[in-house]
Amino acid sequence: MSGVEANGGPWGDGLARSRPGDCPKGPEAAKSGMSPMPELRSALFLDFDNLISGLRDGAGSEVALRFAQQPETWLERLLGDRPRRALLRRCYMNPAGSLDDEDGSRFRYSEFRWAFMAAGFEVIDCPKLTRLKNAADVRIALDAMEAMLSPAHFDEFNLLSTDSDFVPLLLRLRAADRRTRLVAHPEVGRIVRSAADEVIGLDLLAGWLGWQASPEPGKPFGGQVAADLLGVVRDIMSDAQDPVHVPHLGQMVRNRTGRTLRGSDFAGYGSLDALLAAAGGFVRRDGPGGGHVLRPEWADQPPAA
Repeated sequence: MSGVEANGGPWGDGLARSRPGDCPKGPEAAKSGMSPMPELRSALFLDFDNLISGLRDGAGSEVALRFAQQPETWLERLLGDRPRRALLRRCYMNPAGSLDDEDGSRFRYSEFRWAFMAAGFEVIDCPKLTRLKNAADVRIALDAMEAMLSPAHFDEFNLLSTDSDFVPLLLRLRAADRRTRLVAHPEVGRIVRSAADEVIGLDLLAGWLGWQASPEPGKPFGGQVAADLLGVVRDIMSDAQDPVHVPHLGQMVRNRTGRTLRGSDFAGYGSLDALLAAAGGFVRRDGPGGGHVLRPEWADQPPAA
């Protein structure tokens, strides 16, 4: 999947593919005899760490830096395909996180706070609670549910995150007759994609920031990063003498690549289990801390005591 996809249902009406100017508005609508499109009251929730990592891995650090320094550039495109009032704009950020540009300079995420405040966002600090994860997804889910129940009625909820954990939230919002839009990795899993009324790929967002896809076949958005991650997982499991604890696998991948599995949307496969299957038929056995990863020939062995 690439670009914009609109799903079925009362909101999956093809409007996802429109662009500013496609439908007359205001005086132009009156002249054409068409009724102006109703203005949507929208809420926007941005998982900053998740999106900037996805853009870095898929389009490069230059595009990711532009995303963080010039939010007005992509925000106008995101909200401008039809009349909207973005009544609520929240950006969830780990201020201690960082991005290294192509020259090796390091930018702390806290340096981007002002740019998002200038674009009308409320910036909410979400420091890491564990070594690899902050609480942004939990905060977003709670705040979105609170907004859904708010007396200020929101017609539409925009979630900017590639995290598959948001599927229950998307389904709950749809059941409450709210339109949902998801900005996520272009290869986000089918279950996640079907839970939203509209999915906008990170490749499209990167294009708004000047990124151009490689003309070479077989090199999609983030394709090389995905191939590298699969290769590293394959090497780790080939060298393993025993089942590998999931957190340990994630740490080894990060040590070798500088990237996290979750931040890459599991190399674009949407889940750890799907990534493991693609890497070599590896399987995950449930257990504490996410369980253990096994080679196929170990799958029938009983768990270690």
